Amino acid sequence: MAERTVVAISDGPVTRLGQIVLAGELVDDEPIMPSTLRVMDAYVLSVLIGGEGNYRDADGRDERITPGAHTIVPPRFPHTYGTDAGERWTELFVVFTGPLFDSLAHLAGAGPRYPVPPPSIEALRTVLRSPPRTRRVAEHQLLALADWLIDTDDTADSPDVSMEIVDAMGRLADDLTASTDLATVAAESGLSYDTFRRRFAEQVGQTPAAYRSVRRLQAAATLLRLTDLTHREIARTLGFADEFHLSRRFRSHFGVSPREYRRS
Repeated sequence: MAERTVVAISDGPVTRLGQIVLAGELVDDEPIMPSTLRVMDAYVLSVLIGGEGNYRDADGRDERITPGAHTIVPPRFPHTYGTDAGERWTELFVVFTGPLFDSLAHLAGAGPRYPVPPPSIEALRTVLRSPPRTRRVAEHQLLALADWLIDTDDTADSPDVSMEIVDAMGRLADDLTASTDLATVAAESGLSYDTFRRRFAEQVGQTPAAYRSVRRLQAAATLLRLTDLTHREIARTLGFADEFHLSRRFRSHFGVSPREYRRS
């Protein structure tokens, strides 16, 4: 039996930076979308995780969308997207508005894009996991969303990264608990571990372990800002040995302790 839409945020607080109007995840279900073009008063982001569908808009763009598609539509632009009749997909979606996002020029272009490397889905889930209770928390959440959206700019300059390393980057960015053995990631890339580690460092500028570590610490910073989880709970959530291990790694990376970061 298909799961229904899981809504994480509905009508978040209005702030000077903007607002998250709606955010959630449609899991293995058929999206309810009009067959005619629709117009929204806010930005729309849909990240397709599983399944396939179609996108159409007022500029005549009409194309198939597949997993990895980041469909972004600016306010008041006629568009529609969804599965074929009777088909299902899984998508993470956000509807948002505000001057913070108006400042990101690449959001003005409508349609699907496939950024390389793709931003972490788990990082986006972390940003959107709970409704903000205050305007200050809401503003931190909006800044975190904007930071994530910067990485959807598929026209930005980027190093020449091979597809096997791009795939590995996506896998490691989503491995926020560090539960996956790096040798397994290397094998899934069709490379020996030594070759994988060398190519990853050459093309990305960090070793695979360092790349994953930075993303886990960024997730910890997001949870410190946006939730009331204790340091112990955050450490457990992200696979650190304990809150002291998290604190040492966090201070080494950010220059302040988790407690100081949360209070700032």
